[in-house]
Amino acid sequence: MILLSKISLVFGIILLPFTYIKLFFNFSISDFLFSISFLLALLFQFRIKNSIKNILNDNVFLFPIIIYLFGFIFSFNSSFSPIDSLFSFFQVLFIFIIIYYSFSFQNLSSLFIKNCLYVLAISSLMITIFIFIFYLTGTDYSYGLIFIKQGWGMSRFSYGDMEPNIAARIMAQNIPIVLFMILNSPKWFFKAFNILILILLLSVIILTASRSGLLIVVLGIGCYFIFNFRINKNYNIVKYLFFTFSVFSLMIIIYQMYPNFFEVALNRYSTILDYNVSASSKERLFVLSQSLDIINTSPIIGTGMNNSGNLTGTVVHNPIIISWLENGMLGFVGFLSIYIILAYYIAINYKNNFFNDRMLMLLSLITIMMIFGDMFMANSYKRALWVPAIIFITYSNQTIHFQGHKKHIDE
Repeated sequence: MILLSKISLVFGIILLPFTYIKLFFNFSISDFLFSISFLLALLFQFRIKNSIKNILNDNVFLFPIIIYLFGFIFSFNSSFSPIDSLFSFFQVLFIFIIIYYSFSFQNLSSLFIKNCLYVLAISSLMITIFIFIFYLTGTDYSYGLIFIKQGWGMSRFSYGDMEPNIAARIMAQNIPIVLFMILNSPKWFFKAFNILILILLLSVIILTASRSGLLIVVLGIGCYFIFNFRINKNYNIVKYLFFTFSVFSLMIIIYQMYPNFFEVALNRYSTILDYNVSASSKERLFVLSQSLDIINTSPIIGTGMNNSGNLTGTVVHNPIIISWLENGMLGFVGFLSIYIILAYYIAINYKNNFFNDRMLMLLSLITIMMIFGDMFMANSYKRALWVPAIIFITYSNQTIHFQGHKKHIDE
């Protein structure tokens, strides 16, 4: 039973970037597989006579979700569409209850985590290749399976009817995994192959012209070397500097050969430090100001979940502000607490040198990128972005408990 649950998990992760392929409403095939894994693991837990109390205590997000629930309940009467509000709340519950327990009920080994991250990277790579081929040829060789599109007011690329910044984030979270394979592979052939994959990922992120995507990539690469130094203080820093220099030199050569490839992206990236030249940046700041004004008029009781777009015209790109606007003070406290818990676990792992586990290091890094990227998101219900963070928390908990038990035995 538990083996079937793990198999469902792996296939759920493989299909994770394809969350736009839905069975009904916003319920994807990947969600279905996570649900199957959850049910099988739950049956196994009760079979070995674990109490409901123990199961509930295992969820570190339970208290923030309860707070968030009360915020949702108090603001529910204000909803323009109670059904839409309810479905939006179910998405939050699905992430922090169903997906969380589908992983926490498992005995997660470093090998299993590595396999999960690898299949996620491979699945995302397939999408990356199709997007890049679409750019080169103008033809979607996925035959509509990936729904590759170009537009958003300019030549920006995305897939699955998602905004380009979401596609960029899905690709960006795989960069630490590819870096790991490059820097830890003993054979030069695999190093060279993964360097090509890294360049392909960077190229498609450039094609999305996502400013938050670029910042996430810079943050991820910088933190990778910091974290890697933390877990292995004897590594050859010259080798890593040479690798970084080589990749960026190659990107510069590509830019000089194909300047048109970078044109749209560079025009958008140039607005990062000067929002006055970007219509979208000015719009987002205006919507943020509107949202804060609405919050000031009713800071305790929200306007109803999924209502912010109806009030401001465009949804504010920050999930914490959205939580306050839609679900009031309790919604704000509940959702902010989730990010605080993630940051707390990252700090614990960093302080303990990631318990000498490189998979924990990778998951910590991807979680940092997720938190940072979420601050520029219109909502935070994207399972493709949250699942690595959920894996991080559940694997961290199991590692911390194991280390504490081991220390107790040694004493």
